[in-house]
Amino acid sequence: MVFTAKKVEAPPSFGEKLKTAREEAGLTKEKVVQLLSLPAKYLDYLENGEIEKLPADVYSKGILRKYAKLISLDEKELVGEYEKESRIASHLKNQAHQALPTLRSRRFIITPKTLSWGLGTVVLFLVIGYFFYQLHFLLSPPSLKIFEPAEADFIAESSSVLFKGQAEPGVKLTINGQQSYIDKDGNFEQEISLFQGLNIIKVEAVNRFNKSSSELRRIMLK
Repeated sequence: MVFTAKKVEAPPSFGEKLKTAREEAGLTKEKVVQLLSLPAKYLDYLENGEIEKLPADVYSKGILRKYAKLISLDEKELVGEYEKESRIASHLKNQAHQALPTLRSRRFIITPKTLSWGLGTVVLFLVIGYFFYQLHFLLSPPSLKIFEPAEADFIAESSSVLFKGQAEPGVKLTINGQQSYIDKDGNFEQEISLFQGLNIIKVEAVNRFNKSSSELRRIMLK
């Protein structure tokens, strides 16, 4: 007696069932979207079985009830299948996000050798950090802040304006090429006379390594 293997076909998925029913009803995707006032992507999610991408259950079930009437499917049965697919999708999503179990590490024992290695590493990082700090200090321009006038461009009513700010201590500070006094903390304050029309005031700070920073103020005197 000869036995032959018979291929068992899997039942159609939720999305395939919807697509088949739509096609049997003679409806295109565009027509369904138009009749249900439905975003086209939601119909694609339904037919592709991408349940997790659909909006909240209340909205999705409302869409399905209308869709069931349109393609002549049982409303309760369709919603029931959707709920089943939704639970499966939710379960798979939760499994994918579960954290992997952590392995118990071996107990760390401090010995004189590990202590000396640790202290040596700390000292090495401190030396490297100090080196890069000094390098940054050498290569970076000095700090310069103008507090008054705060705006870069403005119209002045008076023929003079007060410049106040702070620069890196020890720099040479000039305002339009004229050296200005700064205190030990880097603070400066100077009254600048204006002429009629546009005045361009340049404040510049230069450190001992000849690195400079500058700020411009464009002041229109009526």
